[in-house]
Amino acid sequence: MYKQKQSLLFVSLLFFPLAFAAQMETVASQDVEIRDIGIPVRSVNWVRLHLGFNRDGNACLYSTMGQNGDELFVLQIDPATGKFRQFVADVPNANFPTATLMSRAGKLYVGAAYAGHLLCFDRQKDTFEDLGAINPGGATFPCRMDEDAEGNIWIGSYGTADLTCFNPKTGEFTPYGRMDDVDMYNYPLVNTDGMIANLIRMTKPHVVVFDPKTGKKQVVGPVTTKGKEEIDLRKGNDKRLYIVSSVGNFRIDGMEAIAVDAVPDPPAAPTLADGSTFSFTDGSEQMYRKLEIRKPDGAVASFELNYEASGSDIFYLHAGPDGCVYGSSILPLHLFRYHPTRDELVDLGKCSAASGEAYSMANLDGKMYISSYPAAMISVYDPAEPYHYGAEKTDNPRDLGRIDEISYRPRSTLAGPMGRVWVASIPDYGLWGGPLSYFDPATEEKKAFYRIVGDGSCYTLAHLEKEKLLAVGTSISGGSGTQAKVDQAVLFLFDYEKGEKIWEGTPDRPVSVFNALVAAPDGRLFGTISGKGEEPQIFSFDPQSRAFGKRIALPSGRPLDLGLQVGADKMIYGFTSTCFYRLDPNSFTTEVLFHEAISVPGPIVGESVYFSTGHLLRSAHLLRIK
Repeated sequence: MYKQKQSLLFVSLLFFPLAFAAQMETVASQDVEIRDIGIPVRSVNWVRLHLGFNRDGNACLYSTMGQNGDELFVLQIDPATGKFRQFVADVPNANFPTATLMSRAGKLYVGAAYAGHLLCFDRQKDTFEDLGAINPGGATFPCRMDEDAEGNIWIGSYGTADLTCFNPKTGEFTPYGRMDDVDMYNYPLVNTDGMIANLIRMTKPHVVVFDPKTGKKQVVGPVTTKGKEEIDLRKGNDKRLYIVSSVGNFRIDGMEAIAVDAVPDPPAAPTLADGSTFSFTDGSEQMYRKLEIRKPDGAVASFELNYEASGSDIFYLHAGPDGCVYGSSILPLHLFRYHPTRDELVDLGKCSAASGEAYSMANLDGKMYISSYPAAMISVYDPAEPYHYGAEKTDNPRDLGRIDEISYRPRSTLAGPMGRVWVASIPDYGLWGGPLSYFDPATEEKKAFYRIVGDGSCYTLAHLEKEKLLAVGTSISGGSGTQAKVDQAVLFLFDYEKGEKIWEGTPDRPVSVFNALVAAPDGRLFGTISGKGEEPQIFSFDPQSRAFGKRIALPSGRPLDLGLQVGADKMIYGFTSTCFYRLDPNSFTTEVLFHEAISVPGPIVGESVYFSTGHLLRSAHLLRIK
């Protein structure tokens, strides 16, 4: 079931008890056992159901499904029997069906991210085809598609908020360029007059109307600010387009937005010929295996779809309080567990109201606190109790809601100081200023220190126990869809008893992000940094003198976020994208223990260190040198 391989590499003693630390020596050309444990989660993402017809003209359902371990696929499902056929895309990097459309001609169009290609299932040809790149260099993530009266497909994308038209008759793409010069996301809809309305996101959400005949574009309706107002672009059951916003509702007529008191309901959801509806009943668990067909008289037919899923990428790995290795898959977010002594790998399922991935975790009083994207949702799990996810106090994991109103990507979680769970986050889409926040399990109090580093974001955490301080490394990044407003990331010290920042500084070099921090047993702080135009480095910092010390280059590869930890031998161990290394904090020298392609760093548990490559959980057992 599992694969094992031996790598001839430079290694040294790693997992000795402290009593044997003096006997450690560096030995070359020793074997490191790299083990492929397995694929923890096999689920799908970006799932949508469409009503259509097959080659014979019989009604069928089409489900678009994304996956990490292979390209996206389409299921053609017989709603009477549940039998299906699976068609996998044949385009590199076409993992996610981020925009889909069933045309009037019965062709299913799929916009594939991050390939930026348009795919089509043609029922007459009975094939799933690649129609080509939508807008090379401009469109990597199709956001939305709509069809005009002539059957042309209009596609808006992320990257440059561009608009492209695909003509099914000629097979040609016509790019019309950016619909906004600053923002990056475009969600178009076609109006009854042939005009293309483009909902632009994320920093200043607004609508731009484009006239295909003249090439003219015009902002119509309100221009909002993310975090202050809300806006959406919708199609009513009268087929006309409406702007729905917190500052008023408008109907789009040509190049104008006309205020209206009420907005029509959206078009009715499609049903089968007899009025039957269809849905995945396990969608809330992010499984998408149980298809339900519900007839108008209430009769229900359920089908289990045993399609092949390659595996969901691993996003984060963590050592639980029970000696097991836990982790999160990405899109969907499932919590999984590996029990080393039992050699047991289990997909535990849903653990958060968030559907993306867990960015970080921490242990406190025998429980795990899980911080997840989107919306920086916090949940708590007690491994000693039965697993039953929910939001009630008796549930386990229990969902605790958002950590604050701005945090979105909780990059680092640290538990302990003042009995609290501390979180450093990147903010919501279109916003700047990622907070430092905490949750107090005893009182269930939540608090955020907003804009504590201005337009930068809190990113990684370490506890300086002697000084009773949090060390916080930052990033210059704001939320997705923004451009950085600051040039330099900083390290700051936070007095958690007083609730205030007491010092801030940065190394004498460009720093875009502090990737990882770790407090060494001697009280010094070590970390990894990256910056434009400079090689990534490892640095030291003395919290007593508040001075940065030596810096050295990483052995190879790029530093991985949260990729540093202290071993039982008081040495510091780190991950890059291509190796696992040891740092001697006294000599400030590094030694590569093994080279591998590494996606996500993991914990040292017992005599093994865990990591992932894509959707595969792996471990390295460093053999004891005699």
